[in-house]
Amino acid sequence: DLRMSKVDFDAVFAGKNNLTPLEAVELFLMEQQRMRIEKQNFLRRRRAALPAEKTLQTFDFGFQKRVSKERMLRLSDMTWVEQAYNICFLGPPGVGKTHLALALAVRALDLGYTVAFETLDNLMTILKTVEISKTSKRRLKYLRKAALVVVDEIGFMPLTPTEPISSLSASRQ
Repeated sequence: DLRMSKVDFDAVFAGKNNLTPLEAVELFLMEQQRMRIEKQNFLRRRRAALPAEKTLQTFDFGFQKRVSKERMLRLSDMTWVEQAYNICFLGPPGVGKTHLALALAVRALDLGYTVAFETLDNLMTILKTVEISKTSKRRLKYLRKAALVVVDEIGFMPLTPTEPISSLSASRQ
């Protein structure tokens, strides 16, 4: 009933021959906890559906002078996520908006937040098909629960006043 994962005892207890029974149990339970956290991180990353994992260290701030490294590092502390702020990266194609958004998403995942990535086109498809598609219904439920939602390619798709974007934003207020 405890649903514990299999542990490689040879690796965990290698070189630790003089452990008391209590220390051995503690070491075993710490390994179980480490494995659960690792599995949770893996599942969070998979559900986030990031197209790539980017970091601020790999962003070329020399190429993009309008965004300072200090400002991005302040954003990466993620205090704005708890306060429900929105951040929009605006600019022409090819300046690194997606890279910066993905870097913040990866940082949020590392800190244990739930993250979701969608392009605007895919988000519109999800919202339009939520009544008839279980996949869309499941993804919308995840989007509503996520602490951070990254919507990419907003400027590449025209929206009309009848688009169903309000069903997502109404649940986040």
